[in-house]
Formats: sequence, structure tokens, C-alpha cells
Amino acid sequence: MRIRLTRNLLPLALASGVVAICGCGQAGPARFEVTGTITYDGKPLPRGTIRFETDATKGNHGPVGIAAIEDGRYSTAEEGARGALQGPLIVWITGLPAAKANAEFQQPLFTDYRAEIELAPSGRGPTRLDFSVPAQPRP
Repeated sequence: MRIRLTRNLLPLALASGVVAICGCGQAGPARFEVTGTITYDGKPLPRGTIRFETDATKGNHGPVGIAAIEDGRYSTAEEGARGALQGPLIVWITGLPAAKANAEFQQPLFTDYRAEIELAPSGRGPTRLDFSVPAQPRP
């Protein structure tokens, strides 16, 4: 009886140990929701992407946050997006024109517009960051 009980409990004990070691919580550093608007030449940016990279030159390290831009708005809470880390960040924005139905490829309005920020979330909902990209010649 004693051997059978031990044999039946061994798999359960091993599984419990794996769960305890791996944990069930969030993996990696805390990410924060960021939302805002982006204008280009004074008008809402039709489409694009925004990336929030940690600034390693200022001692900040970690994964990249990213979001799609649609009609001048973005949110890292949208499906497929990832929140940003706090601290010094480099923001990269790429702008695209409005989508055309028959266009296979459209020339970007601009690529890799850069801004340096310090993200200090308040802890009371998303942090709002708006960006105004000046008119630039097409690449």
C-alpha cells in the first residue's frame, strides 16, 4: 500500500514543483500602456508604426514596445501591440500614406523619425504621449 501511494503522488509532486519553479505570473519587466496621437505636417498621420526602445546609453534595457498607427491614433493595448517599459526610451515612428485598394507597395511618407522621452507611468490608466512630426521630404 505504501509503495502504491508514493508512486501515485510522485507525478503530482513533480508537476507542482515545475509550476512553482516556472511561476504563473508575468514574465519579464513590467510593460505599460501608452496611447496618443501622431500628426505629420499638422495633419493626423494616416498609417504607420511606433516603437518604444529602451535607451541603453542611459542604462535602460529591455524589450521593445510597439503599436500600429491608424488615422493619427495609436495604443499599445490594441491586439498585436506591446506595452512600453518605463524609463529613458527612444521612440521611432514610421509614417505611411492612406491605403489604396490597388496599390501593391506605397512609398513611406517618412521612416525612423526619432524622439527621446522619459516614460514615468502614473499607474492610473494609460500614459498619453502625442507626437508631431514635421514635414520632411520623401525618402
